[in-house]
Amino acid sequence: MSAASSVENKVHDFPNQVTGRAPGKTQFPLYDSTPLGFRDYWYPVMFSHQLREKKGVGLTLLGQKVAFFRSAGKAYAIENRCVHRGVPLDGSFCDFAGTISCPYHGWVYNLADGKVVAALTDGPDSAVARGNLGVRTYPLEERGGLIWVFMGEGDAHALAEDVPDEFLCEDAAIVGRVTERPGDWRHAAENGYDEGHVKYLHRRGVWTFWRRAPAWGHSKERETEDGKWLTRDLEEIGWGAEYPGLGFWPKKNFWRWRPGARGIRVRLPGALRVQYGKWAHYEWYVPTTEGNHRYLQFIVKRTGSLGRLWLQIKYACYIRPFFHTRFNNQDAWMVEGMQTPPEVLYRPDRSIVSWRRFVEKHARRNQPEPENA
Repeated sequence: MSAASSVENKVHDFPNQVTGRAPGKTQFPLYDSTPLGFRDYWYPVMFSHQLREKKGVGLTLLGQKVAFFRSAGKAYAIENRCVHRGVPLDGSFCDFAGTISCPYHGWVYNLADGKVVAALTDGPDSAVARGNLGVRTYPLEERGGLIWVFMGEGDAHALAEDVPDEFLCEDAAIVGRVTERPGDWRHAAENGYDEGHVKYLHRRGVWTFWRRAPAWGHSKERETEDGKWLTRDLEEIGWGAEYPGLGFWPKKNFWRWRPGARGIRVRLPGALRVQYGKWAHYEWYVPTTEGNHRYLQFIVKRTGSLGRLWLQIKYACYIRPFFHTRFNNQDAWMVEGMQTPPEVLYRPDRSIVSWRRFVEKHARRNQPEPENA
């Protein structure tokens, strides 16, 4: 029997032992059955300024093709498929206020409810406009300079249920970067909350050049009082040691003096928060297609107008190139190449297992797949 197949699908409280899971076995049935994520949530998808008047943006989110438009200042999200011949609608034209016209044959859709209100190339008396034809629309809100879309079936929950309070404050300054990345969204979420990788993978780089990183650490997981976040409390930390038969690691560098991140926490449907001094770093992992995700990174700070301007300058010159790009591209490299199961876990991976358990306990179950998924 191979080493991989001999690993039992059991995870205990992680004393100093090795454990893991093998293919075909799971104690996380909900989590392992959601390669396209959880639909019954609000997700950030882009900055508001990225959606221009009368110019559509087509995205795939949670396996669903969605077209975003702005008309008379208001943003809309509709199914990105003309009911006529199935062509994408994100390249549509605007011939009438509050509508878009399919670029193929000029079928006109009302942006507010997705209904077909005309078929231009069939004349004003077209039977198409008198029928009950249309496409799905998605609840959408703009808050904090971002566009949020609800991907679930039925009525949307209140936005505040899924969006951290900081994003909804009037004095919140928000900057960030949005990219599309290969890799399963669950691997991305697990990487973000992973306790061990920061101490090795991110030890090299400009962003961490001055930061003093421990060699190892063991924490205890806990839920926040409101039940929305999973976080951890440090119980043991080591800054270096003699490894039997190998030598001392890591080498001591006198220039590493700055403290690292703190207050690391994760929440559904797949968002991470890390505190850095007076500002917070956020990540969202939004599934697009199986094995790929949309990666949104934000820096959030509550401040006045001058503080907002300084944050924008600091972000453009330092945080974006060295943290949101070079630093997190190290994570992207790992997430893209990750293949599990099988897997073999060690003590620091209790963070990953706790996240999976958190999802099993708290996630809103998906409703039946929509027809266009």
